[in-house]
Amino acid sequence: MTTTFLSNPQQTALQQALIDSKLLNSDTLNSDYSPLPEHNAYSLIAVTLYRFNLQKIKWSSFLKTAISTATNASQWLSNELVRCQQNYKAHPSDSEIIEQNAFFNGVFSEELAYIDTLLGTEVQAK
Repeated sequence: MTTTFLSNPQQTALQQALIDSKLLNSDTLNSDYSPLPEHNAYSLIAVTLYRFNLQKIKWSSFLKTAISTATNASQWLSNELVRCQQNYKAHPSDSEIIEQNAFFNGVFSEELAYIDTLLGTEVQAK
């Protein structure tokens, strides 16, 4: 297992978000830790971003889901997402998506790395 900087409750929240999105089997959930609502929100956004990176959803869908999820969890993240949505609506181009995607991949780098680790382990276990 690779080193992660995520707390155990953050890891549990990510596992639950992956299970809810049908990317991970429910028997892999480590439910010994109770995540905070903010952990759940960040996890849902990270999994939605992961799904975008797999080309399973559109960028506008990512932004819509992420904004509604972040609204009560993080003012800063909510503001950034709304700013990106406004920029995307004003200039809906591939370059705008690439720039915004790179930004959010940086913000959620630990979460995305943990998802890759979990899903890599999941694939190997089958």
